Amino acid sequence: MEEKDIQENVEVTQADNKPYQVKIEEARKALFSSYTKQRRISNIIMFVVLAAIVGVMFMVMSNIQWLKIVGYSLGGAILVGMILYHVLTRKNFPNKTRDYIMFVSDILRDKQFANDYENVKYNADEKFAITDFASDGVYKDVAGINSRNIVRSEYKGHHITYGEVALKRPEQKRQQVPPLFVGKYITLPNDLDFSGRFVIVLKNPKQPFDLPNAVEDLAVLEEKEDMVVYGPEGADIHKTLNGSFLSDLRKIKVHNRLFNLNVVVWGGHSAAYLSYDDAIMAIPFEKPFDQQAFEQSIDDVNAIIKLLAGE
Repeated sequence: MEEKDIQENVEVTQADNKPYQVKIEEARKALFSSYTKQRRISNIIMFVVLAAIVGVMFMVMSNIQWLKIVGYSLGGAILVGMILYHVLTRKNFPNKTRDYIMFVSDILRDKQFANDYENVKYNADEKFAITDFASDGVYKDVAGINSRNIVRSEYKGHHITYGEVALKRPEQKRQQVPPLFVGKYITLPNDLDFSGRFVIVLKNPKQPFDLPNAVEDLAVLEEKEDMVVYGPEGADIHKTLNGSFLSDLRKIKVHNRLFNLNVVVWGGHSAAYLSYDDAIMAIPFEKPFDQQAFEQSIDDVNAIIKLLAGE
């Protein structure tokens, strides 16, 4: 699939006077209504089929020959009808769901990258690989990865890569294992030149979430209730980075839908892992679209990009 220029979508969206959240909610309600209707029809058909099967069994087990013939004929008709119904409807809802996901994802990407970003490109076929995260030294033992909505753009001359990611732990028998990380990943190059790396963790002290597990080689340079700074033994992060970097970073509040924020910086590379819940990471279906939560995530992403870009 060819790369898609998001700016073209923005112009189309702006031509439609409906607010973006209204378009999403209208589409969600239509899909959920279709799902509810199809499920109701399927339940009715299943009830009728079960009742008919009971009748067919009664007729087939009868000692009356003509009743047996009718029973077998009716049973065959039921089987053919079920097959035809399955063939005719099996792709109906999945296709609607696919179209809905594409529609909503396009709107959300347009909104996310609508202002200070240039040359915004999206390729639906592009995926991250586990190796893309190995060099960050934030998470280890990644057994699998899901990624989507990978966008490449420029912010005031800085090349940005953004994506939504789930990093999986190794599976364990008879036990559900929570992922290492679920959220938004951002990376961009920097002009720094130093050895080693810094990993800064902003967390909710009451409920730590998605904490890094690949920092054993680093020392704890600073620790506060809501922040831990890891780096090479004896390193001075304030001299290496902008003196106000940490205080500016703490302005991004880890609360509500933002569960955790990991930032990694090494010479030539900066990245951020923002952990979010389903209100941000899942396409709305049963529940209405949470506009406030989504727009807060936009502010979070914009703030971290601005900080990592040194603006």
